[in-house]
Amino acid sequence: MRAALFLLLASLLGAQTPPLELGPAPTREMFPLYLVTLPYQPVDPTPLGRGRWQASVVHLRSNTFEFSEVLKERAPTNAAGRVVLTREYVEANAHAYADVPIVFYFDEEILRTDFRLRMGLTDRTDLWAELPFQSHTGGYLDRLIEGFHSLGFEQYGRDQVAQDQLTLVVMERGEIRFFNQERLWAKFQDPTLGLTHRLLERGPWRVSAYLTVKPPVTTSYGVYRGGWDHGGGLTARWEPHPHHVFYGGFGLVARPKGSEAYNRDIPGGGFRNGGGFHVGWEGRSSPRWRPYLQLLGQSGYLRRLPYQKLDRPSLQHDVGLHWLLGPRTAATFRYLNNITHNANTADMSLGLSLTHQF
Repeated sequence: MRAALFLLLASLLGAQTPPLELGPAPTREMFPLYLVTLPYQPVDPTPLGRGRWQASVVHLRSNTFEFSEVLKERAPTNAAGRVVLTREYVEANAHAYADVPIVFYFDEEILRTDFRLRMGLTDRTDLWAELPFQSHTGGYLDRLIEGFHSLGFEQYGRDQVAQDQLTLVVMERGEIRFFNQERLWAKFQDPTLGLTHRLLERGPWRVSAYLTVKPPVTTSYGVYRGGWDHGGGLTARWEPHPHHVFYGGFGLVARPKGSEAYNRDIPGGGFRNGGGFHVGWEGRSSPRWRPYLQLLGQSGYLRRLPYQKLDRPSLQHDVGLHWLLGPRTAATFRYLNNITHNANTADMSLGLSLTHQF
């Protein structure tokens, strides 16, 4: 009798606990300029339900080596023939770039940790927040990436630049606007607040709308303060079969002008308004392992300028594996890489996250 009651109670509790929904991967652009502003980022279309909470920790290590086209012809090299930009060189030779509206050189690794919290306000509406911390270093992924490109996946300059250096340079018509080679550790960045509301729940389809805002609370690199960036869009989930779930969505991002430091170093009055989309697949044939593949597309974020590709759109892939540690907990391993190679995206990112619902 006791065994029968126990099995009945377990079945009732199991019926009240739906399968863990992780939603689309939170793919984020890690290009240094995009860390100042609000990017397009996928949003989960599945509400948690009234009174439910979800907490996540998302960690990314991203390697970036991108520079203005003009530096292919004029960049200095050290005794080993590798490109090294020093403060002395930039200060002595900035005038040589007076004919170029903007020159940038970004070589660094960025560690970003997002603490995320979602709360179910109603059965159809969620409120959520993200609190990020960033570190900027020279890192150690350059050798790995250079070895990968030597297999035939060439990226210009990878085998010509000094490895594991941290150098950030922005010049405007021969004037030095920003130069940094100092490491930053665990610096708090602007938080993001959002609201998601389910619009449709019919058969295999689920569609939600969302709004998000990034208030200017802190600065990037201790210099650049953003504006009241905000965005909105639609996000959807389609489950044609219990073993396959597809995600998709699109949205717009408005980037009003921020402080003087935000706009001073960005020709054309700062970042453009933008937009993006995502499409992805998640496999559910295993009760513990869920592989996924997601594509993220974004519009360019500066106006068209000579020797730059910052006005062009970008496309990246995010491939990973969800490991269900329990009915309400999952760990995720991720690998992100750019596809378009327009010198306006981070080169590669490795990620690890932990999610728990309660």
